[in-house]
Amino acid sequence: MGKLKELREARATVFAAIDELRKATDGREMTAEEQQRWDTLLADYDKADRKVEQEERFEELERRQAEQSYERRHAADGNADPAEYRGAFVEYLLKGENGVSAENRRRFEERAGITGLAGGVLVPATLAGSIEKALKTYGGMLEAGSVFSTSTGGDLIMPTVNDTTSKATVVAEYQKSTQKAPSFGSETLKAYTYRTPIVPVSLELLQDNSFDLESLLSDLLAESFGRGMNEDLTIGDGKGKPKGIIEWATASDATPAASAIKLDDLIDLIRSVDSAYARNGRFMFNRNTLYSLVKIKDTTNRYIWQEGAKDGTPPTLFAKPYTLNDDMPDIAAGKASVLFGDFSKFKIRMVKDFRVIRLNELLAEYLSIGIFGFARLDGLLLNAGTHPIKKLVHAASGA
Repeated sequence: MGKLKELREARATVFAAIDELRKATDGREMTAEEQQRWDTLLADYDKADRKVEQEERFEELERRQAEQSYERRHAADGNADPAEYRGAFVEYLLKGENGVSAENRRRFEERAGITGLAGGVLVPATLAGSIEKALKTYGGMLEAGSVFSTSTGGDLIMPTVNDTTSKATVVAEYQKSTQKAPSFGSETLKAYTYRTPIVPVSLELLQDNSFDLESLLSDLLAESFGRGMNEDLTIGDGKGKPKGIIEWATASDATPAASAIKLDDLIDLIRSVDSAYARNGRFMFNRNTLYSLVKIKDTTNRYIWQEGAKDGTPPTLFAKPYTLNDDMPDIAAGKASVLFGDFSKFKIRMVKDFRVIRLNELLAEYLSIGIFGFARLDGLLLNAGTHPIKKLVHAASGA
């Protein structure tokens, strides 16, 4: 357990004791002993709160230090000499680890903060940006979810809070508050490493100075990364890989038949999501499911699927946008074929560093080189009991 989490739990324990004493003495004066305990608990809470603030401040300083260290290591790929780092990167692809000049070797080592190139080299920032952008075209999760980058790959604690039942109330002067404290929690984002299959790259294209290296590699790497990442972010079981949105999402009250979806099933799915999330809600399903949904009509005999306007507005379902994700399950017994909710609550963490390793001689007879790409990623749904995304789970076979 992380130190900050322990401190927060200790603070919560003190608060629980305060709340218990407050409830026990509500409506009467405290005894001298109770007043003394009250004062002691308040002092203990202040101490615990200060410790939490200090640890939060320390973690923030650590994060800033890591960011600054990252920026220093990557200065060679920033405004100072992006062309030189790109040239070094091409040299590595053309000649391999042993053919890189001493100066370029130094550039790679300074940027990565390690000695030697056995573990591959970090791609130029422009290429990394192109890969991140291209990833969104593969699958749906990186398009619908909230993607952010970190400079390092350590565990990242994401706080959650459930305050949906709290609301402001009118109180008389000097009246004691009876407001319940919000429920706090946390989830941990990791950084699972993904490796592409061997990607062939033509030596002739690499030697052509007019060739757009970023476009080629971003397309080749993004397609491989995107398909693998999207599958895990959708249906991953969380065992040595990200836990997918299907596992994170909460089942709605609706239970459609094993082989079909009806109008009422979708209405119940939308209604099951809190209005705070439904307001920004969208659907997610695969292409086969879409072909079934477009046939459904509402009570006025109008199709619930509406074609987008000529101005480029995308089509909608129940006037809500949708994302196609071919890793979503088909309509079938016991499967979750449709999701609905606020996908901005699904956080996808990507580590900024994309790394490639050149394979020597493997494809030489084809005048090509082979490269592996490496990237790190994880995802989670911020859910403190408020269930921002619900899933439509079909009845078991024969039900």
